[in-house]
Amino acid sequence: MPYLTTRDGARLHYLDVGARRGPACVLLHGFGMQGAMWLPVVAPLLARQRFILPDLRGFGGSHRLSLGAQGAIAQHADDVADLIDGLKLSDVRLAGLSMGACTGMEHHARHGFRGVARWLHIDQAPCILNGADWQHGLLGDDQATRLPQWSTVIDAIETQRDRPFTALPLALRRRYWQVLREFLGYAFASKLWQQTAHFTRVDALARRVIPTANWGVYLDTMRAYTEGGLDWRASVRQIDRPTTVFIGARSRMYPAAGQRELGRLIPGARLVEFADAGHTVPFESPRRFVVELNRFLKAA
Repeated sequence: MPYLTTRDGARLHYLDVGARRGPACVLLHGFGMQGAMWLPVVAPLLARQRFILPDLRGFGGSHRLSLGAQGAIAQHADDVADLIDGLKLSDVRLAGLSMGACTGMEHHARHGFRGVARWLHIDQAPCILNGADWQHGLLGDDQATRLPQWSTVIDAIETQRDRPFTALPLALRRRYWQVLREFLGYAFASKLWQQTAHFTRVDALARRVIPTANWGVYLDTMRAYTEGGLDWRASVRQIDRPTTVFIGARSRMYPAAGQRELGRLIPGARLVEFADAGHTVPFESPRRFVVELNRFLKAA
């Protein structure tokens, strides 16, 4: 499997699929996902488009990698910069969903979209936490009740992070899986899709689906969301690459109104709303997603 050595010596796993001609499209996955999850979605385009699908640190083949002191999203952004440089990519079509979109915004803030020709932003607000001047962050109106509950569980588990996951008390593991189940449940608009997160009710099954060798990385990533500081409203105004914003009109993770505001902040951004999709646009509206992704690529 291909690996890219990053600036700190870590080996980041990625997939390189599709046509070898023309500029590559780098797709960044969301929290709890991995690069391979894009394969069924991009399959119709592989004959004419090259896709680079990295596993961001903590996930997939990069699960065992530790995060730097700068935090999860900044680490992911640096890794993407190293990926683009290391593979000698240019005119990249960069796209990110959820946490991947956070990574893209942070890449712009830290690296000025170096090597990137166009940006596709998929269902992510430019500011995570709500406040007096922003009410469209993570979980929308539910943020005030959910985040304190999740932070309490994260704090309780934090004291055990030096232990193997299977050595944690079963009750604590169940609380851990409950937080992940609730978080993932917000990713989907339909009740049927929401049921897919219920595998976390069974500890043994959950550990087979979600690797736990480096289980603390999930705590670190969720803390990045709950402890503040993730606000790109100022920096996105400086984006000078053609930008398309995909919005899940029924998103429970990030209210559509906030993403429309993002479209107004980014100069010249093109907004595409998916009326029947929630947060996970590529999976809840796969056919239209492929059509619109192809339009984004062709426009380049």
